[in-house]
Amino acid sequence: MSGIITLVIALILLVAAVYNLISYIRDRRSASLPSKKPSAESN
Repeated sequence: MSGIITLVIALILLVAAVYNLISYIRDRRSASLPSKKPSAESN
């Protein structure tokens, strides 16, 4: 039973890492393009 819990925790960490990576790439891509937000230019 503990192996299932470890697998679920590893899966949650993997999903969180992928989500952070996608949001980071999306933020960098929007910063390189002419964006509508003025906050992206200061980054």
